[in-house]
Amino acid sequence: MALCLLLCAMILEWSGPLQVVSAGNTPLKCGLGFKPCSDGLECVRYSHVCDGELDCKDGSDEEDCAEQCSEGQFQCAHGKKCIDQEQVCDGVPQCQDRSDELDCRKQMEGCDHLCDDKSRCLPESFFCDGERDCLDGTDEVDCEDETTDEIPGSSASLKPANKDGYTSSPSTLSSGPIKCPLGSKSCKDEAECVLYSHVCDGETDCRDGSDEEDCSSECGAGQFQCAHGKKCIDQVQVCDGVPQCQDRSDELDCAKQMEGCAHQCDNMSRCLPESFLCDGERDCLDGSDEGNCADVACKSSEFKCASGQCVSANMLCDGHPDCWDRSDEESCTEPTVCTTKHRCPQSKECLVQEWICDGDQDCKDGTDEKDCPVVLPTCGEFQWFCASKTQCIPTAWKCDGMKDCGDGSDETGCTVRTCPPHQFQCGSQECLDMALVCNDMTNCADGSDEGVNCQTKCSEEARCSRSCYSTPHGPKCGCAPGFMLKEDGVTCDDINECEGPSPAVCSHVCVNTLGSYQCQCKAGYVMEADERHCKITGEPSLLLSVQTDIVLFGLRSGSTDVLPSLGKKAILSVDYDWREQKVFWVSLDSEIIRWSSMDQKSKGTVITGVRSDSVAVDWLGRNLYWIDGVNGRIVAVRLGKATTKALDHSVILDEDLDQPRSLALLPQKGLMFWSEIGNVAKIERAGMDGSERRAVVNTSLGWPGGVAVDTMSDRVYWTDERLKAIGSATLDGDDIRILQMKETTNPFSLTVFEDLVYWSDAKRRIVQAAQKVTGKNRQVLLKRPGQPFGIKIVHPLLQTSTVSPCQKVRCSHLCVLAPGPKAVCKCSSGLLLAEDSLTCSSLVNSAFLLVLSPSTVTQIYLQTQHTVGLKGWPEHTALQLPNVNEAATLDYSLRDHILFLTDGGTTSLSLFKLKETYLMPRGQLLKLPGDMITAMALDWITLNVYWSSTKQSRLQVTSITGLHTAVLIKGDIGSLESIAVHPPSGRVCFINLQETGTTAVECAHMDGANRGVVWRDAVQPTSLAFSRTGNEIYWADTSSGVVGSIQVDGTGYKDIKVGEGLAALALSDDMLFWVTISDKAKLWYRDEQQQQKLWFEVNTEVVGLKAYSKPSQSGSNKCSVNNGNCQHFCLASPEGRTCKCAHDHTAVNNTHCDPEQQCQAGSRLCLDGQTCHPREKFCDGHVDCPDNSDENCVHLRGVVGAKATAPKKTPSSSPTPSLSETPAQVGTSVNTNLVRSLDVQQCSQSRCSGNGDCVNTNGAMSCACSPGFGGDSCQDHVLKTVQGPIIYGAAGLCAGVVLIAILAAVVKKRKNASRRRTSEAVDDTRMAILENKAETAPNTQPAPGDAEEVASSMD
Repeated sequence: MALCLLLCAMILEWSGPLQVVSAGNTPLKCGLGFKPCSDGLECVRYSHVCDGELDCKDGSDEEDCAEQCSEGQFQCAHGKKCIDQEQVCDGVPQCQDRSDELDCRKQMEGCDHLCDDKSRCLPESFFCDGERDCLDGTDEVDCEDETTDEIPGSSASLKPANKDGYTSSPSTLSSGPIKCPLGSKSCKDEAECVLYSHVCDGETDCRDGSDEEDCSSECGAGQFQCAHGKKCIDQVQVCDGVPQCQDRSDELDCAKQMEGCAHQCDNMSRCLPESFLCDGERDCLDGSDEGNCADVACKSSEFKCASGQCVSANMLCDGHPDCWDRSDEESCTEPTVCTTKHRCPQSKECLVQEWICDGDQDCKDGTDEKDCPVVLPTCGEFQWFCASKTQCIPTAWKCDGMKDCGDGSDETGCTVRTCPPHQFQCGSQECLDMALVCNDMTNCADGSDEGVNCQTKCSEEARCSRSCYSTPHGPKCGCAPGFMLKEDGVTCDDINECEGPSPAVCSHVCVNTLGSYQCQCKAGYVMEADERHCKITGEPSLLLSVQTDIVLFGLRSGSTDVLPSLGKKAILSVDYDWREQKVFWVSLDSEIIRWSSMDQKSKGTVITGVRSDSVAVDWLGRNLYWIDGVNGRIVAVRLGKATTKALDHSVILDEDLDQPRSLALLPQKGLMFWSEIGNVAKIERAGMDGSERRAVVNTSLGWPGGVAVDTMSDRVYWTDERLKAIGSATLDGDDIRILQMKETTNPFSLTVFEDLVYWSDAKRRIVQAAQKVTGKNRQVLLKRPGQPFGIKIVHPLLQTSTVSPCQKVRCSHLCVLAPGPKAVCKCSSGLLLAEDSLTCSSLVNSAFLLVLSPSTVTQIYLQTQHTVGLKGWPEHTALQLPNVNEAATLDYSLRDHILFLTDGGTTSLSLFKLKETYLMPRGQLLKLPGDMITAMALDWITLNVYWSSTKQSRLQVTSITGLHTAVLIKGDIGSLESIAVHPPSGRVCFINLQETGTTAVECAHMDGANRGVVWRDAVQPTSLAFSRTGNEIYWADTSSGVVGSIQVDGTGYKDIKVGEGLAALALSDDMLFWVTISDKAKLWYRDEQQQQKLWFEVNTEVVGLKAYSKPSQSGSNKCSVNNGNCQHFCLASPEGRTCKCAHDHTAVNNTHCDPEQQCQAGSRLCLDGQTCHPREKFCDGHVDCPDNSDENCVHLRGVVGAKATAPKKTPSSSPTPSLSETPAQVGTSVNTNLVRSLDVQQCSQSRCSGNGDCVNTNGAMSCACSPGFGGDSCQDHVLKTVQGPIIYGAAGLCAGVVLIAILAAVVKKRKNASRRRTSEAVDDTRMAILENKAETAPNTQPAPGDAEEVASSMD
C-alpha cells in the first residue's frame, strides 16, 4: 500500500505543471520569454507586447506603449512596435505588417533621394550627372550649372563619373579641334564629346543639341524603340536583363512575366500565375494577390475551418486542434476521449508530456506553458553559449550580423565587416558612399571620413581606369558598384557576385553581369518580389506518416487529407510516384511494402516477404528501392501493378553495408545516398546501380538517420539523433554544415524544398520547418498526438517527366540508372547477366567462389567471368554473417548447404544454413574460451571437421554433432596455420610452423597415419588447396608472392610468380584464382593460355578465398555409406578407412567404442589424454585442462533435420561384426544417418526435461543434469522441498513487480512475433530497434492491434 501511495505521489508531482490556477490561488507564473496580462489570466510573449496587435483579452499588452520610437529605431507602419534600425531591410520581417522590409530592393547606404514611388534610392553622386536614373526623372530636375574643377596639370576637364563608373563628356580647354576618345563623337560645336550610345537617345547631351539631330523617327524591322526618346535597339536586347534604353523601358514588365500570367501587380512590374492568388502568401508588394478572395469549397470528406482550411473529417472533435483557429474542436457534442496521458485542465485539448513547457502554447487556456521551471541549457558541440548563460545558438549564428542571443552577445567582439569595394570604410565600421567622403562634413561616427589629406586632389598621373576620389589618406582610385580594384590599384574589374560566400545571392540560378548580377528561376518557378528567391507554381504538399496514418498537408492552404493504409504498426518511411499517383510505405516489423492511391480510392501491395527500413521511388527509371537493414543491402524492384514475389527483386548493393538506415535517390544524376549507423557512422553515395561507391561524410557525425537531397543547391542533408542536429554537405562531401538548435533535439526524417528544410520529431510529435542555410525563421507545421516519421514534399515539378535512359535499352528484367544518368541492366535472384549485358539467363556453370571478409561472405559464380578489369564486384551475392565481425576461415558443404566458419571475435566454430540469399545461424560447433582456432577444414563426406588451435596445437577432428573429438597428430607441431582435406583420396595436408622456427608443408592420411613433410622451403605459406584428383597440393607464399605446388609424395615442385601482396588462393577444377592486397583487394586468375588476368578489384578487406563446384565435392570413399559402420569417427585413407573413437573412449572392436576407464568415476579426460577433471568442471566457463579442452563446448541447434538410427553397439563379448552386417544403399550420405540421429537440442528437451544435456554413457544416451536439478530425466528440482513457503511468503510482495514484468514481456513478444528467419544470434539493425513507448489514457484500454508508439533509441 505504501508503495502505491508513493507511486501516486510521484505521478501527482510529475503532472504538477498542469494544475489549474483558480482565483485565489498563487499569482500566475509565466515561462521564460513571456509576461502576464494585467488580468493575470494569460501570458503573452514579450515580442508581442506593443506590436500593434491585441494579444491579451484585456488589451493590456498594447497599453503604456511609446508613441514614438527612440533614436536609432524604426516604428512599424501598423501598430506601435519599435525595432532597431539595423533590423530594417535585413531580409527578415520583424513587423507583423512587414513594413520594415518594404521599399528595400534598391536601397543602399548613403541613400539621398527616393524616387519611383519610393521604390528606388540614389546616392548624392547620381544627382544632376546628366544620366536619368529615376524613371520619373526627378534625379535630373532643378539642376544648377556647375563649374567643373580643373585638375592641376591636366589638359581636360572631366564630367562627373556616371553610375557605371565611366567618365564622360571630356571637353577641351585649348582652342584646337577636340579629340574624342574611342566610343565617343564630338558635338557640332566641337566643344565636347558624347558617347555614341547617347546619340539619338531622346536626351540632349550636347549643349548645341546636335546629338539629337537627324535621328530617324521610327525604328526598323526587328528593332525596339525606347519609350522616352528616339533610340532604337535590337529586339533581342529587350528583356535581356541589361537596360539599353536610358529610361529602362526595354526591361519593364519583363522580370516576373511568364506563361500563364493571371494577375499583374506592383505598378505592372510583376505578373503572377493563378496558383499564387489567394494562397495565403503575399507575393505582390501591394498585397493585391490576396485581396477579394472568395471562400474555397472543401470536399465532402472534409471539414471546413472558420479560418478557411479544409481538414479531414476524421480529425473533427478528436481532442487536438487541426484548424488554425481551433474551430474543429468547438461545438463538439460529446466529450473527447484522449489517447494521451494529459489534457488541458480548462480547454480540454489532449496533450502529450513533451508539449508541456515546450515554448509553444497548445492549450487554449495556456496552462501547458504556466509555472514552467527555468532550466539552464547545456550547449552542444556545434553551439555557442550566449553571455547570459541562458541560451545556446548554432555556431553559424555568431557574428552573422543579426542578434540571436537575447543579450546580443553573439554580435559583440566580432571582426570588422569589410565594406563593398565602391564604399569607404569608416574607422567606426560604417560604410559610406564615396561622395560623402572629404565633403567637409563628418559622416563617420569617428570622423574618419575627413582629414588633412582630403585637400590633395587627384592628379593625371593617377591613371585611374574609372574614377578618382579624395580620401583622408590621399587620392584613391575608385570603382562603381559591382566592380573592385585590381592589385595594381588603378584598374577596376567586375565582381562575380555569383561566386560569393554562403548564403548564395540567388536561390536558384545566378547570372553574373557587368557590374551586377541577375537571379533567374528554373522552369515552373516564379521570381519573388525580392528578385532573389523563387516560388513554385501550384501548391506543394507535405507527405508524412503519423503513427499508422498517411497524411497529405497543404503547405499553403493548410488542408489535411488522410490516405488509407493497412498499417497496424508505425509507418516509418514513405515516398510517392507522381505519374501513377501512388504513395509507397513500409511499417515497423512488417515484411510487406504497400501503396495507397493519392485519391484515397485504392491501396495494394508492392512486394511481400522482404525486410525494409526505408523506401525510395526512382520515378525516372520506374523502380522502387529499399534498404534491408538486417541483411545489410539495398534492393530494387520494377514498379508495376501486380504484386511481386520476394525472389524477383534485384540486389543493388550488399557489400560492407554496416546497418544502413535511410535512403535517398537523385535520379536526375543516377545517384543514391544513404546513412549508416554501424561501427563507423557515415553518409555514403553510389550510382543507383551500385557503382562508384564512396563515403561522402564520415566526420562531424553522431548517429545519422534520415537522408534527403536538395536538387536546387546540389547538397545532401541528414538528421543526427545523437548530435541533436541537422547536417548538410555538397554531393561530394565538401562544405559540411551542422545546424544544432534547441528545436532539433530529436530529428527523425527530413526533406528539403525551395529555401526551407522540413523535419519530423517523433519524440516531441511535431513537424517543423526552417531556413535551410541558416536554420532561422523556424515554424511549426504540424503538431499531433501521433508520432510523425517519414516525410516528403509532393509536387509534380519535383518529378519532372524527362526521357529515361532505360527507354533506350531493352533489359530482359530490370533496368536501373547509373551515374550520368545512363542505363544498366540487372537480374533478379538466381539469374546471371549474359555477355550482351542485356539478357538474364539461368545458371549453367554452378562453380563459384566464396570471398571471406570480416563480417560477410560473398558468393561469385564463375559464369560471370566474361568481363575483366572491373572496378568493383562482378555479379554476386553478399551474405551477411550475423553477429560475426572477425571471420577467419571457412568451408562449405554443397550437399547440405552448410557454411562452417571460424570467428576470432567469439573464438568459435559456427554453422550457417544457406537459405536463398541469406544465411541462417545453426549454432556453434566449437566454443573455445581463451583459445583461438588457427586452421579448419571440412570432410564433406562425413561432415567431420579437422582443426587446430593456439592452445591445442595438434591435428584434431570433431564430429558434426560436436559430441566427439579425437586427436590425430600431435608432437613436433608448433602451430597449424592451414589445413586441406581430399576425402576421395583419404589425404590431409597442413602447414606446420614448427617450434624450431622452420615452416613445413606436411601431408598424411586422414586418420593421421603416414605423416610426412612434402616441402620445407616455403617462407610464409598459407591457403592450402588440393587439385581435383588429390595428387597435388597448392599454397600461397605471402612472403615471396609465389604460388607453389607439389605432388603429395614430395616430387614435382612447381611455382608461379604472381606478385606482391599475395594473400590467398583457390582452385576450381584446376583453374587457379588468387587475391593480392595493396590499396585495394584484387582477384586474379590464369586462363586457358596460362596468362594472368585481373578479374576485379574492390575496396574490401579480404581474409579468405575458397572455390566450389560439383566436381570438387564428388566421389566417395569407404566412409560414404553408413559412416563406414563406425560408431564414432570414420576416417578415410588411400587404402580404405579407419574407425576411431573419441579421446575419452576406447575401442572395443574395429567399429565400436566404450568410455575410457582411465579417470575415476564422475571425471572426464582432457584432450591431452593424460589429465582428468570432475565432470562438472567441463563447460563451466573456466579453463581447467592444460590444453583448454574442457571448454570445447557444444551449443548446436538442429544442424540438418530429424533423427535417424546410428549403428548399434555390439557387446564386448560378441564377435567383431563384419562390414556387411548393416546393409545400406551405396551413395547414401552418412549425414542422413549419423547427423540426423544426434539432434542434441531435441534430445535435451524431450529426454532431459530441458534441464540438462544428453550424453553417451556406455553406448546409451543418458542425462547430465544442470545444477539444481536431478533424477533420470532431470525432472526433480533439489530446492522443491523448501520452495513452497518461500514462494508463498514472497507472492504478495512481488505481485506488482510480476504484473509489470508480464506487461513488458507482452510488449516485447509483440515486437518479436513478426520476425522470421533470424535466430537469437541475429541483431535486428532495422528501425525496429526504436523503443516501444505506447501511451494509454487513464481508465482506457487500447484496442487490440493498436499501433505501438515508437521513440528514438537515442533518448
